[in-house]
Amino acid sequence: MGVLWLAVWGSHGVERGDVDWLSASIALPGLGVAIWSARMSRTALRLQVTDTAVMAARLADAVTRAETPERARLLGGEHTPIDLRFVLRPAPAHNAHGADPDGRLGTVVDYYRRLRPRRLVITGAPGPGKTVLALELLLALLENRDPKDPVPVRMSLASWSELPDTAPGDGAATGGAAIEEWVRDHLERAYRLTPATARALVEAGMILPVLDGLDEMDTTDTEPRGTPGPAPGGPRARRALEILNAYALGRTRAKIVLTCRSDPYEALETWPKDAARVEITPVTPVQGREFILARVQDPRRWREVIHALDTAPSGSLARGLSTPWRLTMAVTVHEQRDPGSAAYRHQPRNLLSPALARDQDMRDHLNGFYIRAAADHPGHDGHPAYSPDRVHIWLAVLARHLDANSAAPRVLDGRTLSGTDLVPHELWPLVGLRRVRLIHTVLVVCVGLVAAAVMARESGPPLYESSWIANAVAVVFGASVSGLLGLRWGAAWPGPTHLVPGRLTTREGRRELLTLLALGAAGVLAVMIIGALDRDFDTDPTIVLLTLWPLTFGIASLIVRGRDDGGRAAAADPRDLVRDELAGALMAGLAVGTTVGLTLGFAEGLGFGLGDGIRFGSALGLPAFLAVMLMATAATQRYALFLLCVRTGPRALPWRLGRFLHWATTAGLLRTAGTAYQFRHRELQDWLARNPLPHP
Repeated sequence: MGVLWLAVWGSHGVERGDVDWLSASIALPGLGVAIWSARMSRTALRLQVTDTAVMAARLADAVTRAETPERARLLGGEHTPIDLRFVLRPAPAHNAHGADPDGRLGTVVDYYRRLRPRRLVITGAPGPGKTVLALELLLALLENRDPKDPVPVRMSLASWSELPDTAPGDGAATGGAAIEEWVRDHLERAYRLTPATARALVEAGMILPVLDGLDEMDTTDTEPRGTPGPAPGGPRARRALEILNAYALGRTRAKIVLTCRSDPYEALETWPKDAARVEITPVTPVQGREFILARVQDPRRWREVIHALDTAPSGSLARGLSTPWRLTMAVTVHEQRDPGSAAYRHQPRNLLSPALARDQDMRDHLNGFYIRAAADHPGHDGHPAYSPDRVHIWLAVLARHLDANSAAPRVLDGRTLSGTDLVPHELWPLVGLRRVRLIHTVLVVCVGLVAAAVMARESGPPLYESSWIANAVAVVFGASVSGLLGLRWGAAWPGPTHLVPGRLTTREGRRELLTLLALGAAGVLAVMIIGALDRDFDTDPTIVLLTLWPLTFGIASLIVRGRDDGGRAAAADPRDLVRDELAGALMAGLAVGTTVGLTLGFAEGLGFGLGDGIRFGSALGLPAFLAVMLMATAATQRYALFLLCVRTGPRALPWRLGRFLHWATTAGLLRTAGTAYQFRHRELQDWLARNPLPHP
């Protein structure tokens, strides 16, 4: 409609039978975008795979590729884990049928398949290997998966930041919809599935949620900061369990696997219904002995430690090394060698020191030396990438941020800040809840006003020489658009964008398109008012084209909101969120900028010469490119401003934060959970939060 109006207005005053090629060439971008969008919408509909078995198989391959190296990292690079043992801890009522009184890691998949319904809760003390057991079950299910079986997908419960308020009577509908929406969102972000593919898999019951870390949600009635009162419905963990209890597929409760520490789980007094709860038992001295002998280079150095485990199975050393995490740290620290002399830096006999008799002393000793040992992990050039002190300080900054979020949960715009997840573009609250948002908003408004002034100046003098009323209308319109952009970018959580032509086929996409159409119509109306108020105003259609830019840029922005890959699945690196946003914005920006520049340059060249056409097209094509980049990279902008704010002071972090987080993952200090980084173990995170500076 806007394109048709442009053609009519541009042809005004032209004799019948003549063609205004200038107006026609200017209308081409809008017409091309409309036709291209319609074709992409039809293509997106064709790409929606209807065979859920095929989609599930692709997702199963992606999950296997993502979780296999994660399992190796959790095992410290080894392939054979401790054969953890667990025992059944029945609830007072509503237990699953078919649960054996005990089991072990090697047969956990058989244990799970005997449950009716297949709902398993894995509990244990801090550090016994709950995530390892869950991963072993997940990978075993994938290795022997029948095409009709659901695909197990691990998800961190700490990332479930927006829990609905459930009330008696509507829990089933609200809870089922809430968890399905969260699972769909995770599949889209972590495995790059299209919304249609994710929805089809969830609705077909082809996803088995493996929910890790219920204890990472708040498990006490704490009043969250940022809200006027206590969280509705009680602690988030309890509300999550209520939702899981309401989650059903047909007439049966949905299958789930859940992990949680024992003490927080029992304190909830609300437990999953029709589920079998098992508890991992401590590592025995015999298992600890086998673990050490299987991983050390020279068993003779460990004779005194082995002797203590054999002769004092209930002694302080056996208690201090009763978890896989502690054993992993002990071996890593005491097998560390000096790069120059190849001599061992620490002797295992130090573990027998009376100063390490208490559990907390053993914990502090191992965590401190473990960071220094892990810092020897080489970078891309084969040499240590960072000094141990820098690694300690940077990780401590992140740990203290997470500790502040979990000590008294903070809620911002309906989202609870995570106490375990490190998502790079969502770390900006680390420097304050307002600082980065304020800078971002001001920056976008200023850039928008400057760009509007440049485009108005380059489009010709009429906007400056017309009456004050016309100038006022132009200024108010430009300021309004900049203000709207500023409000949008001042939102708390600008999500990263990706390339998805099928965005316009969704309800949300159509709603945003209508908003952008309204902006375009407002621009056309502003130009019409200027023309009506000022008889001297030049109605050159090149000026009118400016009013189509909100629509053109808006469509480009809608296109870069997700990834349409025809049903393929691929695990995403946490750093890919920002990378994909930049790539998608660059593609859209180049397309729009080139189209605007060539069209206007061609139109201007017809009337005034090739040189003027090139100059005019470049002057408007470059702002068009920059405008698209500005609109489509909100999360990247927020991330860059955050990095600028943390370059100095006590909370300083490296400029290439993503590179450091990735290195820390390969070094065994962090791990990945979907699109987030987490500390390798919560004990390490807590210790760093209490010890922000490295020991001398």
